[in-house]
Amino acid sequence: MINRGKILLVFFVVACALFIGQAAQAQNSPIVIEDVPNIVGIGVAMLPDYEGSDDYKGGGAPFFRLTYPKSNYYATLLATELYVNILDHPWLRLGPCANYRFGRKDVDDKVVDKMKDIDGAFEVGGWLGVEFIDSQNPRQRFLANVEILSDVSNEYNGYNATVSARYWYPVAQMVDVTLGVGAAYGDENYMETYFGVNEEDSARSGLPVFRADSGWKDVRVIPGVVVHLSRDWHVGAGLRYAKLLEDAKNSPVVKDRGSSDQFIYGLAVAYSW
Repeated sequence: MINRGKILLVFFVVACALFIGQAAQAQNSPIVIEDVPNIVGIGVAMLPDYEGSDDYKGGGAPFFRLTYPKSNYYATLLATELYVNILDHPWLRLGPCANYRFGRKDVDDKVVDKMKDIDGAFEVGGWLGVEFIDSQNPRQRFLANVEILSDVSNEYNGYNATVSARYWYPVAQMVDVTLGVGAAYGDENYMETYFGVNEEDSARSGLPVFRADSGWKDVRVIPGVVVHLSRDWHVGAGLRYAKLLEDAKNSPVVKDRGSSDQFIYGLAVAYSW
């Protein structure tokens, strides 16, 4: 059977090599990349069909960061996640956040597809973070966040939390690399909705009954590379590898029909000013 994860990994490595090679050819360029407060872009990615799946599908999403002039107030959209910082502080960040979580319906796996559909969920909450930026080179920076999101759409009627950190470092005039790490926690309602198998789902699918309890859902690592084609235009490639843990890993939806190794691979283009 074809290992989709390995195919996508090769695709990611080739893309990074092309980007870095393109930048290396332009190292004598007079372009100077400085800190820019606003950025908009669009990305394309391969991602699991549902959380815990070993089938992959393509998708696209916008992203932006818009900053109020001469301040640290900003709004950031990352695909389905929106963050607003309401503190004009040198390094402390605080504000509301929201997310749209995709559901599970019409999936490729014929067994899981027999289970009750899960609709998309709207989540709102808050986040707290720190952001340390090198005053001599704003492209070198460290960020760490904690966020809590609660379902407001009555889909899973619970909450989830994430802790994360990311470091950016310029390795060449036109190339930045980044590495992020994180972990996600789900309450009992969240875990039971996305990883549990109740009696009705068991009768429909043939999967064994499984009760999922609250706990750490996954740990993740997120490497990436950004190439600055000019001060205004940028391209990037990145991946997110998440390892499902505890009841998420042991769920029949994952253990019998999917994989605890979850990959998201993406390419993006952005414009800044």
